[in-house]
Parts: sequence; C-alpha cells; structure tokens
Amino acid sequence: MISEEKKLALTEEIIQSKVFQKSPKSSALLRYLVKANIEGSFLKEDIIDFEFFGSKSSFDKTNPRVRVNIYNLRKKLDTYYTSIGLHNDWKICIDKGQYSVRFEKQYTSKKFLSNLKPKHLLPYAIIFLLGLFIFINNLKPTPPKVWEDFFSNKKPTTLVIGDAFGILGKTVTGSTGWTRDYSINKTEDYYKLVEKKPELKDVTKPATYSYITEMGAQSAHDLAKLFTKFNNDFSIRYSSNTSIIDLKKGNNLYVGPLRNETKFISIFNNANPYFKIENKELIFTGTKESPPKKLNLNLSGQESDIAIVSRIPGPQNTSQFIFFSDHGMGVMATMEYFTNADSLKVFNKKHLKGKAHFTAVYKAYGKDRTNLSLETLLVVPF
Repeated sequence: MISEEKKLALTEEIIQSKVFQKSPKSSALLRYLVKANIEGSFLKEDIIDFEFFGSKSSFDKTNPRVRVNIYNLRKKLDTYYTSIGLHNDWKICIDKGQYSVRFEKQYTSKKFLSNLKPKHLLPYAIIFLLGLFIFINNLKPTPPKVWEDFFSNKKPTTLVIGDAFGILGKTVTGSTGWTRDYSINKTEDYYKLVEKKPELKDVTKPATYSYITEMGAQSAHDLAKLFTKFNNDFSIRYSSNTSIIDLKKGNNLYVGPLRNETKFISIFNNANPYFKIENKELIFTGTKESPPKKLNLNLSGQESDIAIVSRIPGPQNTSQFIFFSDHGMGVMATMEYFTNADSLKVFNKKHLKGKAHFTAVYKAYGKDRTNLSLETLLVVPF
C-alpha cells in the first residue's frame, strides 16, 4: 500500500520532470486528480468541469474540454513512464474511459532480463502464457459486498420505479389533459376521491398511463451495467401496479420519490432499527457514536436534494435496496455512486465495518437538477 505522502511526492517528481515542464495545465490537472484520489472523491466529467475548470453554466456534454485534457495528461504520463520513469517503483495511471487516477506497483527486473538470452526466455514465456490462459478462464469477478446477496441468493430481482399516478380531465387551462395529485397514487385512491366528490365522476377518469422522471431511466441504465458485469439481470415494474405480495417474491430495488410511495416507506420503517420516515422528516433515534436527530426532507430540488439509501433484509431471505429522493437528483447521484466499483470500495472500508445492512443519508448538490457532488450526512451500519 502506498502512503499519501508517497503519492504527493511521486506527483511532484513527475511535474518537475522535463516531460511536464512546459505543461502547466496538465500539471495542475494531475495535482487535482491525485488530491481527489487521496480524499476518496468520486469523479466524473461534469464534476471535473465544474470544480477544476470552474464552469459556471450547465454542463454541456458536447464540450470536449475535460476529455481532451484527460487524454493529453494520459499521453504525457505514458511518455514519462516509457522514458524518465521507466524503472520507478510506482506508476500513476488513468485508465481509458476513466477520469480518476490509480497507483500501480511496477515490478522491474532489468538486471535479470539483461543476462538472459532469447532461448532462455522461451520456457518462461510458455509457462506464463499457459498460466495466464488458465487464470483468465477460471476468473470470476467478485461482486461488491453491498450487492453480493443479489447475485448469490438465487432469487429473482425486480427494479421498482416510483411512478406518478395521473387523472385525465379538465386542466386549469380548460383543456383536457393529465393531472397529478400527490394524494392520489393508485386507482383505489381515485375511486375513493370520486365517492367523496361525485361531481368529478363525469369530468375525470383514471389515466391509462403513469409518469416517471429521468431518474427511473438513468437508474435502470446504471443497474443494467452492474448486473451485466456479473452475468445477472432484473425485471422492471412501476410502483403504481406493484403490491406488497409482489414484493415478497424476490429481491427488490426501489428508486423513486418519498412523497407518494407508502409501500416502501413502510418497508423502510419496519426494517430499520435506527431510522423512521414520518411527516416529511427522517427521524434518527441515535446510536452510541451519533446522537438522535431529525432531518427535514422537504427541499426544493433545484440545487440540492436529500437522498436516503438503505440496504435492508427482506422476507424469506430476500434482499431490499431502497433509493429515496423527492426530486430525482439525489437518486441519480447515489445510484451512480453505489454502482461504481471504486466508490464502493471506499464505502465498504470506511462505513460497513463487517455489517451486511446499512442506511445512508446524503445531500446531492447540482444545477438544473443535474447532480455535481454528493455530501455524506450520516451512515449507520447494522
């Protein structure tokens, strides 16, 4: 394991070299990435654009500024390690398609190889290739600890997306359209409303379709990448047509808002020994390490969003993973974090402490409901 001091020393050694001497932008970017590595920060393109380049406008995916500078930095590191740093003990790497650095141990055997003739190398090469072939064919990727049960308990997994139930009828503009009422979350709720207000019977009816926000599609995309990596899959259904009985059939993932999802709030409250959601508040009863507190969940969602992530046991040896936030930004930020291998290594080492379940509370910051950073407010394993 390389120390933080060694990482900083290596960085400065590279920056002072001839390769980086006339490249202040690459030097500054390398310092920024190494600092993020030491702090365990999760980086992506829009975060670098915001934090390093100081972008004050909405992130433009067509702007290649971050990708070009990362590419240039990667090429300079390659040049450095094929010349000046060829025999260094440690190497700073930026893998293709990634924005974070990693430190790789270099094993050099210059003297040994210089005394070998080609005919002496052949047996070693054959043994190495044979061993590599056997290793690759028998290698099975190990899933991150927080996802382990989803891939090992042989239960089917369902992604339940929090959707919005709608009513068709006259809108405030006088035309016919789709209306959302947060107190009406399923067909039964609508008919109870009509019983109380019979005048609505002839001018409204339940919508034949529901509505989901961007967080549903983005979460399904992130999860599909994770599950495919471990040769697994999941089915998708909407919360408006999902019953408690359906949830007992296997593992469940929920992504969606708090304001209209009573089923998963009930599941969350029943399975959590330290947390309870009630009246737009998250109530934490406290542990030996952390005092009790209450957290207001009613944020605007334009520049910040509270997200709750809870990994809890389910009925009949199933597993449940819940991602709550009312404005989408929080769910997308935490889903991205919890499907990223590097961030999960940090989370497991720092927070789980050998426990299988946990509840974590985050505050996501962004602009125009696009997440840029994630602040950890509280993590309680159990």
